[in-house]
Amino acid sequence: MRPAMVLTDLDGTFLSSDRSIGAENLATLHALGEMGIVRVAATGRSLHSARMVIGSDLPFDYLIFSTGAGICHYSDSRIIHKRTLAKSDIHAVADFFVDCQLDFSIHQPIPETHRFHWYASPRPTSDLQARLEFWAEFATQGDYLEIEEASQLLAISLDAREIIEQLQQRFAHLSIIRTTSPIDDRHTWIEVFPPGASKGTAAELLCNSLNIERDRTMSIGNDFNDLAMLEWTGTSYVVANAAPELVKQFLPAPGNDAQGFAAATRAWLEQLQP
Repeated sequence: MRPAMVLTDLDGTFLSSDRSIGAENLATLHALGEMGIVRVAATGRSLHSARMVIGSDLPFDYLIFSTGAGICHYSDSRIIHKRTLAKSDIHAVADFFVDCQLDFSIHQPIPETHRFHWYASPRPTSDLQARLEFWAEFATQGDYLEIEEASQLLAISLDAREIIEQLQQRFAHLSIIRTTSPIDDRHTWIEVFPPGASKGTAAELLCNSLNIERDRTMSIGNDFNDLAMLEWTGTSYVVANAAPELVKQFLPAPGNDAQGFAAATRAWLEQLQP
């Protein structure tokens, strides 16, 4: 069989709502490996955070993390690609978030993206407070003018559309991605990454390095940070619990608690040419 690739988001897609891994999903990963199909986990989580929920023993070949800012070999975390924000962009975007009175954080370069400096608005959100409680070990309050390098900035908002539009106009060269907060599903995370960073560009980079044709790729996701990946792959599914806007755009699959990854992969394999 000619080489092919399957990419899956983790939270809300491959993982069940309790972050367990369904038996069908796991069996499907093993079956793909036996067929020689490349298996990729693609997550918005940092490398450290991804390892907290899925370890390093699952039968994936590669891990795309931090929404495409980094790529590593799955089993040993060997970094094969990473992107970094310029100092001037870090300070300019941070100034913008301050002017908008948003809570935000600035994350250290890959692979230490789980470590961050945080900045609170005059009225800090419950989302920020929950993040600081959970990640207290890695969170530092500080002056962003002292920061030289970063992998991303993350701001928290209840109504992000207008802010994202302004960001895209002012910082068109950067990758600006909207994500539903995994903490409470009410807030939106506005994530700013280096130029070109996305799950889609990471998928393209991997395919080019492995000589895999675009039309022999399949992806599945559930949220807006999956959009670039879903738009790039040859065949694209979203689980039933995905954002409604995405459900209208891509092929349907059962929800993450019904092991939609396994169902979507079976459907794709049925039409994949040898």
